[in-house]
Amino acid sequence: MPSAAQQQGPLDHLGLAARSATEQHIDVELHVLKIPEIIELRGSPSGAFLSAVQKIIGVSLPLASPETAKSDDLICFWMGPDRWWLVGEGSELPSAYELRRTLAEFDASAVEIGDAFAAISVRGDRAQDILSKGCTIDLHPRTFQADQVVQTNLAKAQVALQKIGKETYRIFVRRSFAEYLWMWLEDASFEYGATVRVD
Repeated sequence: MPSAAQQQGPLDHLGLAARSATEQHIDVELHVLKIPEIIELRGSPSGAFLSAVQKIIGVSLPLASPETAKSDDLICFWMGPDRWWLVGEGSELPSAYELRRTLAEFDASAVEIGDAFAAISVRGDRAQDILSKGCTIDLHPRTFQADQVVQTNLAKAQVALQKIGKETYRIFVRRSFAEYLWMWLEDASFEYGATVRVD
């Protein structure tokens, strides 16, 4: 795996850093995040398997959408009946190799997939309005709440959409769709005068 300095983000070629701006109050901020750390974990959700995973990562795996489970080091997304994402939250994730070795008796798999995705944050008073232009789910706060994640379509891209807080969302999209989705977000936010930020 290349070092962080060697990794090239899927949007680096757009030169977005030159357009970055910081303002006190913004209606919308589009933020290109660093390449995400994601391990896709697969296994039959038996009691023994769930207990073994909890001992390793420190939290119980969520068992249905849109729930998540969070610790200081990671957040777990439910991605299917036998599939979860472990997403790094500032600290290094557990080793995928160690997860596979420890969970071998359950025929579980653990694969690093972060390099296959881009992560984009949409934040501000109009964030929900922008996403609602192309999203196939109801984003009203009574339906989609903080610390929840859904798999949905945004414009024509399949994404995992995480609500961070009242006005902040994080989007995970495959690298092959990253440029398309970024352009769509810029266009959808044009009427609000969005600012751009790059990690």
